[in-house]
Amino acid sequence: MPIRLSETIVKKALADVEAKRPAYDLIDGGCPGLLLRVGPRGARFSFKYESQERTCRLTLGGPATISLSEARSLASDARRRLVDRIGVPDDRWLEAQLRRLRKLPPKVEPPPRDPAQVEAFEDAWNRPGEWTWDEAKAAFLSEVARVRRPATHLDYTKLLRAPELAVFTGRRVRRIGIDDLATIVHAIHASGRERHAEHLASVLRPMWSYLARHENRKRSGVDAGMPGLRAPERTPGDKPRTNGKVPGGHVATPAEIGRVLAVARSGALEPTVAAALELLVLTGQRRRPIAEALAEDFVAWTETPGWGVWSMGPAHRKTAAKRGDKHRHAIPLPPGLWSLVQAQVDRGTGPFLFPQIRPARAGAAEDGHMNDSAMNARLLDMGVLASPHDLRRGLSTVCQRVLRIPRDSVKLVLDHNEGIRSDDVLERHYSDDDRLDLKQPLMSRWCAWADERATEAAAALPDIADLRAELARRRRARETAGKGKRALAAAAGACHGERVGERSGEA
Repeated sequence: MPIRLSETIVKKALADVEAKRPAYDLIDGGCPGLLLRVGPRGARFSFKYESQERTCRLTLGGPATISLSEARSLASDARRRLVDRIGVPDDRWLEAQLRRLRKLPPKVEPPPRDPAQVEAFEDAWNRPGEWTWDEAKAAFLSEVARVRRPATHLDYTKLLRAPELAVFTGRRVRRIGIDDLATIVHAIHASGRERHAEHLASVLRPMWSYLARHENRKRSGVDAGMPGLRAPERTPGDKPRTNGKVPGGHVATPAEIGRVLAVARSGALEPTVAAALELLVLTGQRRRPIAEALAEDFVAWTETPGWGVWSMGPAHRKTAAKRGDKHRHAIPLPPGLWSLVQAQVDRGTGPFLFPQIRPARAGAAEDGHMNDSAMNARLLDMGVLASPHDLRRGLSTVCQRVLRIPRDSVKLVLDHNEGIRSDDVLERHYSDDDRLDLKQPLMSRWCAWADERATEAAAALPDIADLRAELARRRRARETAGKGKRALAAAAGACHGERVGERSGEA
């Protein structure tokens, strides 16, 4: 029969336990479902209820663990769960309530999972075969090689090999976000390489657009491009380079032009590089068309004995191939320069006028062309400030200021489109004139002037042994400085890679 339990009744029940009296149940009349089970082995508060036509009992705890009021509170909460159909009061529910009442120690939380292990598990079991960074990069560069110029493919390859990007090796591109890439671009910008940061961002944007194409999404896991990836704004003002020169502001002086030609003709340089430097100075073309020049593009000018013609195709003209322009840019070569080209043709092997001297890395093609940066390196070894672009400015300045050749005639030699608008319908569709007769006077006078400066500079050069030693000394100093810069860049890349990894783990 139900009775209202009290502390006195509970104490008497504990005394019965001590006396080893027969077991009995005390039903609490003040709290439906609560009872105190008493027996020789102890006393326990329990909650009795019906579930699915079965009688169930949930042991709440003994009087030594919970008080009568706490037992009533637990029984009331359990009853409410049943009436409100929240759920059945089971052992898990009871454990949570006892922890709330601080009758049990706090639940020990499992240690956090290693983000790298979670990522590896999800990638291996949930999305097998998705591209990693290296696989995505290879696929993108393959597409660039198919649709863009070889020079563009080379530029993209160099940029995507930046040491700062090595942190993504082995990671699925799906897990590389714009914050990760922006952190690296910003770090490069903050190191002072602002143009490099802009260039890298301009390559990563089309790469992610390629990965987000519908035909690539299953393999890349990338759903959208990154049009918002931008480098920070450039610092105002002109930033001098380490040699003190402001980019774009230097014009090769007559002394520099003469020295470059004199050293190239002295025999102190490797013959292929020397010939490339002469062609660079005397034609005023960019270094890349020089390095990639095909031997078959140099032919004798049949109408003018002793002269030759360099007829470069659209692939060697900036944006011409992209615009579908099929015209060739032809430059007449005076007898002295033509003889140099013929000697280089006889010396070289393969399709290129200036074949590579040695493979850049193991497995590289053996019939490639010389690296265009070799010309920049040799100019630095000569001790001149002028870069290949500065030498182009030197040709333009001398032809107009000294030789008083009209600007339009200078454009015929230096300009990509020979001074004619790229959308000119007449030129694009109805003309096939190389205008060699208009370019010949400029090339004749310019080469004669440059030869005079070379003769003057040659008189001041040391003997060939001392000249080679001087060039070698500057080269060693430059390479030592370059190794230091690369080490700093690698250290900065590792540091920012750790930051990128930490953010990925937090995500």
